[in-house]
Amino acid sequence: MFPLQVFILPGEELPLRIFEPRYKQLINECNETGDTFGIPFVNNEEILPYGSEVELVNILAKNSKGEMVILIKGVANFHLLNLKEKLSNKLYGGGIIEYIDDKFSTTNPELTVLVKKLNLNIDPLMGSLITDDAVNLMNVAKAIQLSSEEKYEFYSLRNEKRMVNFLIKRLRLIEQIQAQEKLLENNFSLN
Repeated sequence: MFPLQVFILPGEELPLRIFEPRYKQLINECNETGDTFGIPFVNNEEILPYGSEVELVNILAKNSKGEMVILIKGVANFHLLNLKEKLSNKLYGGGIIEYIDDKFSTTNPELTVLVKKLNLNIDPLMGSLITDDAVNLMNVAKAIQLSSEEKYEFYSLRNEKRMVNFLIKRLRLIEQIQAQEKLLENNFSLN
């Protein structure tokens, strides 16, 4: 386990700078074995109940001190049941997790219209095209590039209706920002 103030949804990629000896050991072992590792979400120095399972995609750079810049990719999210600060014979900690159902989708017409209107790229193959009756909520959350805190807040709602309302509020804000940008662009071109 590598507790951080980072929350990653499955499929998202993120570079990380690794400099602490315990995490250098963890990353080197994952590089050798291909194992994944967990990132319990930390906020205000408190380890919260949900986290991200990630895989090491690549070591982008490494210096003579063994410090690295790595690229990780989200595999799944989990509920953290127990965290041990240090595993025996290791510098890093470990924990017990449970995987939970993350197949949240909706047929909410307001959300569907906003996704189409804002032309969100919610499907890596199909773009904003919605080919199913339902919209995957995790894909919408990834498409609007929430902060780690916002992603954690969204993920921890664990209820389709509340998750949909959360996303609708964010999409309405994006819609307002885009309208203001267009207005400014039009005003600028008139001058």
